[in-house]
This record gives sequence, structure tokens and C-alpha cells, in this order.
Amino acid sequence: MTIRPLAAAALCLAALAACSTTDPNAGEGEGGTGVRTGNGVTESEMRIGVLTDLSGPFKAGAAVQVQEKKAYWAAKSAQGGICGRKITVDVRDHGYNPQRAVSLYRSMSPDIVALQQVLGSPVVAAILPLAEKDDLYVGGMGWPSVALEHRVAQIPGTTYSIEAANAVDYLVDTLKVPEGSTIGHVYFEGDFGGDSLAGARHAAKERGLKVHPIKITPQDSDMSAQATALERADAKGVILGASPSQLSSLASVLASNGVNVPLIGNTPTFNPALLNTPAREGLLKNFYTVTTVAPYSGEGAGVKKATEMFEKNAPDGTKGWEVPLAYGQAELLAAALEAACKAGDLTPEGVVEAMRKTSDLDTQGLFAGTLNFTEVGQPPTRKVFVSKADPEAPGGLKVVGTVEGPSAVSYKFE
Repeated sequence: MTIRPLAAAALCLAALAACSTTDPNAGEGEGGTGVRTGNGVTESEMRIGVLTDLSGPFKAGAAVQVQEKKAYWAAKSAQGGICGRKITVDVRDHGYNPQRAVSLYRSMSPDIVALQQVLGSPVVAAILPLAEKDDLYVGGMGWPSVALEHRVAQIPGTTYSIEAANAVDYLVDTLKVPEGSTIGHVYFEGDFGGDSLAGARHAAKERGLKVHPIKITPQDSDMSAQATALERADAKGVILGASPSQLSSLASVLASNGVNVPLIGNTPTFNPALLNTPAREGLLKNFYTVTTVAPYSGEGAGVKKATEMFEKNAPDGTKGWEVPLAYGQAELLAAALEAACKAGDLTPEGVVEAMRKTSDLDTQGLFAGTLNFTEVGQPPTRKVFVSKADPEAPGGLKVVGTVEGPSAVSYKFE
């Protein structure tokens, strides 16, 4: 792993808390410890924020992530914290409402050193310009390409567009969808589904396929009409840039109609609870997912640490991909905070600067590929995990491989 001097502390990703490279008395500046400080940092405490969806379409997965994040930072604090400071997590629920999220951001931003997570693509689009103006780190904002434009944003892996391009490559190269075929794309209008569609269209053009797009909203739950449209289009595969409720309905309807074609979802599409619904049969036959973060059953050392922590702190919690994601997001922010402390600048601006000097970062299997955050406008990686629905795998997904297909590599961000 290569890392520039300011971000040397990112090596701490190799262990949860055993690697503290910082001396709280090092450096120059304010704050009483030799380290320059600003919003959200006192001599004994560091406050980070979470803007999440605990009452909207992604509430189930969001709750799991909050559990894991709180456990991570409690453990980090118990082992000495970062830069000699304990970490406090301020969690706010926006309910997938961008206007509410903006109000919450304005109230919390003066009192935090970084935003650990902003969940939901429409919310991300509303918050990132504000955070850019404030020079405030934003992590864990999902994977919309719009985030790449912002220097303050640390996207945890790759984008929905790259995931979808890899999905098309997988349909062609592994699942053998023939050239000239039509594939369906069921997607949310906006930065999530629209980004996924852009990647799929690029890859389809590269691989000689046609795309039949079907736009839906997060409130649409009955996919009967969409299934009928896909049958009429003779779709040989379907990509979904949607939520678990739409996947559940679509898989159920297609299975009941005797339609067996691959369904490939972006990261947020799957929830293991779906395997206990009428969608189970269709999912087990046909569902795959392309994700930049490892599923719960991933074999990497980082995933093992994440799942062990979750099972210790939430033994009855839902075992989904959200657990390694939450842990991985916390690791990324912890590395930036450690590096900022080492550089003697624990202001919000210093945290952003530290993050942007990190390259070739190995997260021990939490994210696909090594991550490079030095180039604004480009994703940290273009590699994804491909997993299949499997009732025997913890979290309901089993990794079948990783993909960095030709269409994902050739995709350009405008």
C-alpha cells in the first residue's frame, strides 16, 4: 500500500484500534494539545455526525448501520480514542427527505468535525454542496456519481454507474446473454437509479445489447405492470437500481409468470429478509447483486472483524451487507482522523486534506479492490463483488467472484 505522508495513519485500517500512530502532543497550533482544532473537537472529545434514513424506504438497513457505527466508535473510544479524544456520534433521521436533511445539516454542522454518513442519493445531492462550502468531510454517502465532483466526499468504493456497467459485463461474459439481446433496467428516478441506468446504457452499447428502461419511484411497490413490460420486451436479464421492496415484488411476479431471467441489483437492492417472503423462490433462482462492499458472508479479514463486532453488540440484529459497510465507513473516517492528527490539523479542513492524500488503500476485503482517494472526479476503484442469493450464507448472499469488466473500465465521468 502506498500512502502519502499526511495520510500515513491510514495504515491503522489493518486493525480496529491497535494501531495509534498519533501523539496528541505533536504538531503546532491550537486546542491545548499541540494539534490545531476546530468545529466538533475539544481537548477530550471529538463529535461526528450521521444523517440517515430511520423512517423511510431504507430504514431497515440504516438501523443496522447505526448499530455497527455506534459499536465501532464506542470500542475505539474505550481503547484510547483518536488523538487522545473519545468519539461521540450524533445520529439524525431525515426520513429520505432532502429538505429535512438540509435543516438537520445546518443545525448539526457547527458542532461536528466530520459527517460519518449521509444516506440516500437525493439527500446526498442536497447536502454535498453545503458541505463543500463548509469544507466538511462527508463519508458513507452511498455511491452516486454526483459525489465524485466534491473534494469533501469520500465515496466508499465505486459508483452505481460502475456497478451497473460491471453487471452488464457479467451478464455477457458469465451468464452468456447473447449479443443483440434486450435487457431491462428498473430504476428510481434520480441520482441512484439514473446513475445506474447511465452505467448500464454505456455497457450495453459496448457489448452489443439494447436497454429497455423502466422508471419507478420509491413509493411504487407493485411491480406487476413492470414485469409485464419486461416480458413484452423479451428481456434476457434485468438490472435494478431500486430498493428491496421493488426487488421483492418483481422477483415474485416474474417467478409466478414462469419467467426465469437473471436479476442483478445495485448494492442497496437486497435485504436478507426477502428470503423469508414469497419472493424467495424467484430470488434463489435468479438474483445476483453487484456491490462495492463485501456481503456479510465475505471472507476478508476486515469483514470478519465487522461481523464479530456486530454479533457481539447486536446478537439478534439483521445480518446484511450493511454491517461490513458501516464498519468500513468507520475505518475510512478513523484513518482520515488519525492522519489529520498526525499532521497536526484536526480541523474539518484538515480531515478532508488527510483523506485526499490516501492512495492504494487495502481494506482487508471490506471493499473490492484497493482504494485511491487522491483524484477528485474519479471513483476510488472500479472493481465490484458479485454475489448470489443463498439461504445458507449468513446475510443471504454468497460471493461468487469479483469483476472489473471492460465496460466498467471504459466508462467516463463527465
